[in-house]
Amino acid sequence: MRKAKETDYWDKVYKRKYSRNLLSVELNGLNNLQEISFSKGITAICGLNGAGKSTIIAAVKDLLGLNLSESDLHKLKSATVNGQFECDNKKISCSNCNGKRLYDTGYDLDSIKYVDCDENIQIQEFNIRQANIEELLEQNEEYELSPEQISDICYLTGKRYQSCKIWEFEDIEGIGIVPFFNVTIDEIEYDSRSMGRGEHFLFYLYWYINKCNSGTIVIIEEPETYISICSQIHFANYLGKQIAEKGIQAIVTTHSPYLLEHVKNSNIRIVSRMGNMAMITKPDDDMMAEDILGITQSYTGTLFVEDRVAYDFLSIILEDKAPYILKKYTIDVAEGGEKAITYRLEFPSSDKIKYNFIGIYDGDMRERLDTSKLNWKWLFLPGNKALEELYREYLHVPENLEKFCEIVGKEKKQIITMLATIDGNDYHDWFEELRKFLGIDGKMLVRNFYRIMQEMDKEIEEFIAELKKSIA
Repeated sequence: MRKAKETDYWDKVYKRKYSRNLLSVELNGLNNLQEISFSKGITAICGLNGAGKSTIIAAVKDLLGLNLSESDLHKLKSATVNGQFECDNKKISCSNCNGKRLYDTGYDLDSIKYVDCDENIQIQEFNIRQANIEELLEQNEEYELSPEQISDICYLTGKRYQSCKIWEFEDIEGIGIVPFFNVTIDEIEYDSRSMGRGEHFLFYLYWYINKCNSGTIVIIEEPETYISICSQIHFANYLGKQIAEKGIQAIVTTHSPYLLEHVKNSNIRIVSRMGNMAMITKPDDDMMAEDILGITQSYTGTLFVEDRVAYDFLSIILEDKAPYILKKYTIDVAEGGEKAITYRLEFPSSDKIKYNFIGIYDGDMRERLDTSKLNWKWLFLPGNKALEELYREYLHVPENLEKFCEIVGKEKKQIITMLATIDGNDYHDWFEELRKFLGIDGKMLVRNFYRIMQEMDKEIEEFIAELKKSIA
């Protein structure tokens, strides 16, 4: 999978519509946890060992009607949990009481999958133990992966298979369906029995997820357990592809920052625990999931902007459109505006410098910037004026002012009176006075404009596409 395709798939994950979604689960104090909401497309549940991630998964399994392990039963005890599910825009309430689980409402249990990482070991050991494996292969039909499917499994494992065949042994006691994999690399043939645990696990993940139909809910606990960092990154992108193409909902618990690369903060839940106190929260600028997991960020570059408003705007659109960039690039306000950015970009570039610098100028610099001495890449924020000027012009349109009043919770006459007193100010001062009047911080004000200025959507998309090319 090419890098450009990875980001395309993740863009689709966040844009597409989903017909079926688990919306929320009320845990009612189970393990001192309360309600957890789930995002459409993907929800990543993070937290330190013992925080309660597996308790949440046990509750979800029970609520939906999946089989429970002894460990699940021990975690749940006799607790009652309730949930909300959405199917084709219809909300369904359910609980883990007999007759009230989602399965009991007539929902197809085949559309709910729990990927049991421990089952992968059972499956491989079952295949190794079989003295009559040839008979099993003869009794079951094989299917050979297509070139496109082989390309996907090569992407996951980092190997170059020429062929791959899969058999499915059904009704195996204690397991159910057992897959058997056979591959060829450079004319060397081997199968499930001689695969390493990590390679077999990736085949198992591929096989399981590839079988999911549109609208399936897939639950995966800590898929990073047996696989390398590179494969973790590639598995996350393969999962993103399946979500984008099939509209499945993935609920993943993880300790791995590599699985979170393309996952938005709004799609991450952090489970935290201190003694008997437990919380489920979403990460933000002040509390990233990587920080909670005790992982040091390794940045590959810096994006320079002119001022704090540009900083807030850039961080907001990246959170929304390309969260993985925020996990690789810092944003820095170049004190001194556009001249300070230019000064930084005049520093000589070199193939030996592994850190990247990109200047992000306000839109009013499009026709004014002298690029002849710049040695690093540069882009312009959406629009042809400074952001504060765009915001001021936006509020001069009556219907836009109506939207703004609604979103900030102020009466129209109050806002008009305020704006009339500051309309002639320098646009920097205008923005600051408006912020003070509303009693909110600058980022919240920028976020409010971002939420209502739909006419900028196309320019924002073009800017993000340009930025992706610049960091590729």
